[in-house]
Amino acid sequence: MLSALDPIVDPSGEKISQRPFWLFITACIICVGAALLMDAPVIALLPAGVLFGLYALVNVKQLYYLFFFLLPFSIEVELPGGFGTDLPSEPIMILLTGLCIVLLIKNLSTLPKVYFVHPISILLYAHVAWIFVTAIFSMHPFISFKFFMAKIWYVVPFFFMPFLLFKDEKEYKKLFMYLGLGVFIAITFVLVKHAGKGFSFDSANKVVRPIFRNHVNYAILLLSFLPYLIYLTLRKHSYRWVKYFAIVIMLVAIYLTYTRAAQLSVVLAIMIWLMLRLQLSKYAIGIGLILAILFVGFLCTDNRYLDFAPDFEKAVQHRKFDNLVEATTKMQDISTVERFYRWIAGFYMVGNKPILGYGPSTFYTEYKKHTVTSYKTYVSDNPEKSGIHNYYLMTAVEQGMPGFLILMSLIILTILYGERCLVTLQDRQSKWLIIAATITFILINIVLLINDLLEADKVGPFFFLSMSIIVFFSCQNQVKLKKNA
Repeated sequence: MLSALDPIVDPSGEKISQRPFWLFITACIICVGAALLMDAPVIALLPAGVLFGLYALVNVKQLYYLFFFLLPFSIEVELPGGFGTDLPSEPIMILLTGLCIVLLIKNLSTLPKVYFVHPISILLYAHVAWIFVTAIFSMHPFISFKFFMAKIWYVVPFFFMPFLLFKDEKEYKKLFMYLGLGVFIAITFVLVKHAGKGFSFDSANKVVRPIFRNHVNYAILLLSFLPYLIYLTLRKHSYRWVKYFAIVIMLVAIYLTYTRAAQLSVVLAIMIWLMLRLQLSKYAIGIGLILAILFVGFLCTDNRYLDFAPDFEKAVQHRKFDNLVEATTKMQDISTVERFYRWIAGFYMVGNKPILGYGPSTFYTEYKKHTVTSYKTYVSDNPEKSGIHNYYLMTAVEQGMPGFLILMSLIILTILYGERCLVTLQDRQSKWLIIAATITFILINIVLLINDLLEADKVGPFFFLSMSIIVFFSCQNQVKLKKNA
């Protein structure tokens, strides 16, 4: 009879030790006992967590695919001590960050260095480094360093890790197939719940819960995936009609989010595609920047912004979508007016601390000292502790003008490189992927004009992954051109 520690012989004749199995069982028993004694259920999960980590270490690519499949189902959870996280996405992001660092160290001598010295990569280093600097001088350093750490586990796994895992367009396609499966399961969940409410506007926020924070979060996820869905459809593949049907479902789902920015962005996506095909990006960016400077200058001169202050009594929430659109144009929608209330405070804050800013993630704790009562609304008490609703202005407030200029340079350079890839790439499938990545990247940046959700788990991965795809194919194409020269 075999003892518990005797080796087992597999069919090939090799001996397999049972010691790791019994060590794992012993660890489970100890951790379960400790969890019961200390009334801390999390301790019981430690052996499974270690086992999962070891599995992930030798199957990193499968873990990466799994993350994108699970991304639409990630749920926001409040933890003791005032902390919050997104489960299961954030723990996996932290694990992927650690694994990426391990892979970088392990493969240091054979790293594809061309990706890491690309101009976009260098600007991204500057972006993260400046966040670190402003966190040191922050009004609230603890909050700012939490933001800095979160930025790390967005940048490392979604910008840098694909350079280590993927070798060609087909592997990216597989990633988006996994993501698409998860997205459409989530859409089905929301549409079924929404159908039970008659697809009403006032239920749009409720039906997306618990897997989405609100209808805006849901809408931006759908919008970010839409260009990649079209890319999958345009690939040479059987059952294309199924994918066309999927696009129709996606467009219906975006409409039923009742999110104005997402609906408008679908139309803008077509215009962006034309802009990229006609190589007009630099002109569009130049005109956009000039108009933005003139608009801000006009409002700031002689305090003209006060002339547009709304009637406090008329700025209210609306229960019908058509009423909401009409109210927005008349500056009577409460969410629009509240944005202006916070933006004005933000401009005053930039003027007070233009170099280092107030510190990452500190807008909420500081902005009420700088508000103008003319724009105050019924929700200005801000019990939900939401932000400024403009990522660019938030960056200027929290990281000063240097941080803002670094971010804008990073965004502009990424768009220009995306357009450049379309001209020089020869492979049709890769071209469609670059188009999808560049359109997604631009759409997210448009949405960031009225939101500050880049560090949300359902937005940030798309932003940095799209940048990574553009750098990947830019470098691949550069290498091919040198070989053919």
